Amino acid sequence: MKPNDADTVLLTEPSISGHRLAYVRLLAEESLKRDHQVHIALPEGGRESAEFATHLGHLFGDIELSVLPKFNLKGVEAHSRLVNAERTVITDGDALALQLARAHKWNGSGRVSVLIMREHAQPDNSRIKMWMKNHAKQLIYSWVSSIKDVDLALLKSSLWTGRCHLRTATDPIQLSCTEADVVRLRHEWNLGESEYWFAVLGAITPRKNVRLIAECLAAISSGGIGLLIAGKIDTDLRVEIDQSVAQLSAKGASIKIVDRLLTDIELDAAVLAVDCLVLAHSNEGPSGLLGKAASAATTVVSAGAISLRNDMVALGGSAQWSPLQHEPLSLALRKARESHVAREPVSSSTSSFLEALVPRG
Repeated sequence: MKPNDADTVLLTEPSISGHRLAYVRLLAEESLKRDHQVHIALPEGGRESAEFATHLGHLFGDIELSVLPKFNLKGVEAHSRLVNAERTVITDGDALALQLARAHKWNGSGRVSVLIMREHAQPDNSRIKMWMKNHAKQLIYSWVSSIKDVDLALLKSSLWTGRCHLRTATDPIQLSCTEADVVRLRHEWNLGESEYWFAVLGAITPRKNVRLIAECLAAISSGGIGLLIAGKIDTDLRVEIDQSVAQLSAKGASIKIVDRLLTDIELDAAVLAVDCLVLAHSNEGPSGLLGKAASAATTVVSAGAISLRNDMVALGGSAQWSPLQHEPLSLALRKARESHVAREPVSSSTSSFLEALVPRG
């Protein structure tokens, strides 16, 4: 543990799903490097979760852990005062940003960093409603950013190079595996070299549209392709996915399903091991996997989210985007398989993310 007179950083995260605890890990490791005392507040059951063991287990002896049954503004403020935090970081701060806007005051200890993970409203059939929601979000962000001792940051794609009048945090990208890890994963998961491997990775939820991807691959498959689905699959989706890939397998495709939480090394090695990462997202927001694929020079086919379409423009080359529909996505997948365009890897970095949320000084 750090000495009692060290500055204290409080990292609060209301959800353990997806990549959220990976963000907490990065922030904790950076804060420990700076000789800060690190407190982490998670929801009930967070300490016992597989996600905690994967992302934070190695830091167990270097951090203080707390449970916050309810993540609301008053609760986080009270906990920051309890631990005398110099800096509090709310890594999934969309809901608390609205509470801060209403209160127009941070009553916690020190300063607070609020990360907005979903800058834009989710898709709506009404363009007017979409515009109104996004306009309201921008007003809230600007209002919260004006509050004393509050540092609000918008999470941007790792490929974003634009300008913004508010603080931004670029999605942090790290590839933590070696070539030996990639070779071992290909062997253990039986990813044959004769197939062209498409992959859906990470937390497998309805928003990733695995059934649609499998149907599109079945439409173009005459053998010679593989589909890797690796990550914790929502229980309600497993039967649907099994049925979809069975139809794809009947067309001659190779199938590999790894239904569990992946380690950081496994996830990174999978991105490097496959030929094409497929991101068919129903929701808007930055994709950390896209950044990893760009850093690994792995081909990407994306669909659905407009945020992904914007990233495809930034990637150029063989990167493709399509509407979340059977025919155009099938065409994009076919083009990816037939393309022989070599891509240069995009440099990876965590500095923007860290400096936005735990700034020095």
